[in-house]
Amino acid sequence: MDQAQPSTGIWIGGGFAALVLLWAALYLGSGAATPRLILSQFLFRIALPMAILLGVPLLLLAQLVDLEDRLWQALIAGTVIAMGWLTTAIFSEIGRSRAKAERLRDYHKALYAEIGNTLRAMWDEGRADGYMTETAARMRRERDFVPFIPHERHDHVFDAIVEEIEVLPRQTIDAVVAYYSQVKALSIMAEDMRGEYFRATLPQERRIAMYEDYADMRRQAFVLGQHALELIRAYAAGGSAAADAVIARVNSPDAARSGRSAGSE
Repeated sequence: MDQAQPSTGIWIGGGFAALVLLWAALYLGSGAATPRLILSQFLFRIALPMAILLGVPLLLLAQLVDLEDRLWQALIAGTVIAMGWLTTAIFSEIGRSRAKAERLRDYHKALYAEIGNTLRAMWDEGRADGYMTETAARMRRERDFVPFIPHERHDHVFDAIVEEIEVLPRQTIDAVVAYYSQVKALSIMAEDMRGEYFRATLPQERRIAMYEDYADMRRQAFVLGQHALELIRAYAAGGSAAADAVIARVNSPDAARSGRSAGSE
């Protein structure tokens, strides 16, 4: 009886240690979510149905007749094969997840750089808005004055990665797409204003209206770009939870009221 107690304690201790290791493997570390997902899919989509379809009948049959050792050996071999498949699937999925995470970081860095450079050009250390206001005023004073509109392209990085845009997380993809949609619309507007029809045919009042629309579009692009940069920074610093917090703050009623108050001023 004294010899049985240490043996029982070893089994209990070993089982507890195995559970702790299993918990650590499934819940500790940045890549723990992938093994949990694959393991849950394996258990509920493969192991459980197979256990019900094959295991239960075999157990019932074992109660009635003695099963051959070869059958049990085959069951053990099948379990080993299943564990090998599960291990391969987990490591393969971890590799894909890491590769996707690396692409995401690279794309965020490239987009952040392009958007930041564009916003600095639009802001021009605070002089851009005053310049556009002065230009519109000069167009009203000088009826034959037509401003020079530079050709702008600020979407080279976005165009290079647009086919893999789904790599971006949901927290940043909407803001990035909204910003670049505005940038592309701004580029089309600039091309129209560089054309001969705008410069030689349109009356000055139409030119002024188009130029003021162009100025408003630049301001809107600047705001959208700032929001996209803020989300990328938050995601890089704190992941999806930090980016969700930024979205919640921007979409809150207090933020909306603050925006209306700022606009009224």
